[in-house]
Amino acid sequence: MKRVTLIIIYLALSGVVCAETELKGSPEELRQFLHPVEHTVTLTGMHEDTAYSDKAIVSLVITTEADRLGDSMAANTALRTNIAQAMVDAGVSQEDINTSKFSSSPQFGWFGSKPKSFEVINRMAVGITDEAHLQLIARLTDDNDEIVMAEMEFEHTSKEAFQDSVRKAALDKALAQRTAYEQQLGIKLTPINVQENVMMPAKPRTYLEEMNVSAVRQRSAADSSTLAVAPPPQTFDEVVYQATVYVTFKVEQQ
Repeated sequence: MKRVTLIIIYLALSGVVCAETELKGSPEELRQFLHPVEHTVTLTGMHEDTAYSDKAIVSLVITTEADRLGDSMAANTALRTNIAQAMVDAGVSQEDINTSKFSSSPQFGWFGSKPKSFEVINRMAVGITDEAHLQLIARLTDDNDEIVMAEMEFEHTSKEAFQDSVRKAALDKALAQRTAYEQQLGIKLTPINVQENVMMPAKPRTYLEEMNVSAVRQRSAADSSTLAVAPPPQTFDEVVYQATVYVTFKVEQQ
C-alpha cells in the first residue's frame, strides 16, 4: 500500500515539473528577462557667468635695521602700527589687516664675529575694497623706504552666491530639454540621478607677476627683429564661473 502511495506522489510531482514553462536563450537574454533594464537618458545643462573681483589683498614687506636688535624691532613695530592705523582711519576693517611673525637677521661686517647691525623683516597683508585705499598704500611706500609692496592678489567676495546661481541656471537648462523631449516625443522622463561640476578659473596673476612678464616681453621685443603675434591683454579682475549639470531620467511611455 505504501509503495502504491509513493508511486502516485512521484507521478503527481513529475506532472507539475513538466507543466512549468521552460526558459531558453543566451545568458544575456535570460538576464534581461529576469531583470529587465530600465531605459534611461542623461541630459546635460551648462551655464557660464562672469563676475568681477571686488577685493584686493596687498602684501607689504617692512624692513628695519639698527645697531641694536631691540631698536630695530621697535622701529619695525612702530611702522606696522602706523600703517595699520592709517588704513583703519581710511575705512579698512581691522580684520582685513594681518601681520606675520617677524624674522631678524644680524648683518656682519668684513672683520669680526660681532654683528654690526640687526635687520628685522615683517610682512603685512591688507585687504582693500577701494582704489583710495590703494593710493594710500602707494603714498606710504613712497614716504618710507622701509616699506615695499610685494604683491597684490584679487578676490571675489560673492563667490558662493555666483556658484549657486550658475548651478541653478545649468539645472534649468537641463530641465528645459526634458520638457521639450516629453512634449515632442510623447514620453515621460522621471529624474533618478543628478551630478554636477562647478568650476572657477585658475588663480589670476598677481600685479607684480604681470609686471615681470611685461618686462620680459619688452626685452624680447628689443632683442628680436621679428615679433610673434602678441597675446590678448590679461584682465585680473574678471572671474568666470562655469557649471555643468548631468541629470539622468527614466524613460516611460505616457
